Amino acid sequence: MRRKVSNLIVIASQLSIVGLFFVTIFSNDIKVQKYVNIIHNENLNKIATSVSILFEEEIIPVQNEIEDLVLEELPSLDIIEEDIKTLEENKKEEEPESTPLVSVDASKYSSREEKGFKVTEGNKEYDLSGYEFDVVVAVVAGEYDKNLNDALAVVSVILNRCDSKTWAKWAGSSPYTQVIAPGQFEVYFRDYYLPYMPGGSRYGSEKYEVAKQALIDGMNGIRNNSYLGFRAGYLTNYSDKYIVDGGNRYGYN
Repeated sequence: MRRKVSNLIVIASQLSIVGLFFVTIFSNDIKVQKYVNIIHNENLNKIATSVSILFEEEIIPVQNEIEDLVLEELPSLDIIEEDIKTLEENKKEEEPESTPLVSVDASKYSSREEKGFKVTEGNKEYDLSGYEFDVVVAVVAGEYDKNLNDALAVVSVILNRCDSKTWAKWAGSSPYTQVIAPGQFEVYFRDYYLPYMPGGSRYGSEKYEVAKQALIDGMNGIRNNSYLGFRAGYLTNYSDKYIVDGGNRYGYN
């Protein structure tokens, strides 16, 4: 019995020693692991601090340099205002001029009432831009025959069409859109008007100046007929209405 008790004491002592051994080992492992974690965290903090310092010293100055460069490249307010002023002046120069102001005098025209031609004033007025004005003058110069009265007769037909709801619906209410309408004015669709355009061989000629004066007067309210069409003088089967002997013949179609 005593031997059994003794054996049990021995075994218990051995187990106690083994237990203390494992406790010591695990305790040391935990301490080591804790120490390693502390070192690891401290190293990470040091790395983060170093990166932060690096960015503060390197990136921020670069950003400031870029901002300074941008500010140096930006024009001053005075330069911007000067550029805007220049652009506005150039725009005004590029804008087409309105119809030239020339003295308007209806007394220089003659009526022929038996043929349906009577000089009137106060009719609807029109305006044209520089290029459109040049085109209409050139067409009138190519279409009229003989003298100023026939030129005004051609202009009156063009403006009568502008006044007409039927013609305006088809070709527009501008003298320019009327003369360039398909198949209406032969000198336009055959390019016979081009010599009377700026730079052309007949630009500024006497015939051109007559057409120009008639158009200006017409757009300022002077007309001498209410017709809507005309043909060359040799087409006697078209009409017997003319303002000038041997000149264009006028009608309502």
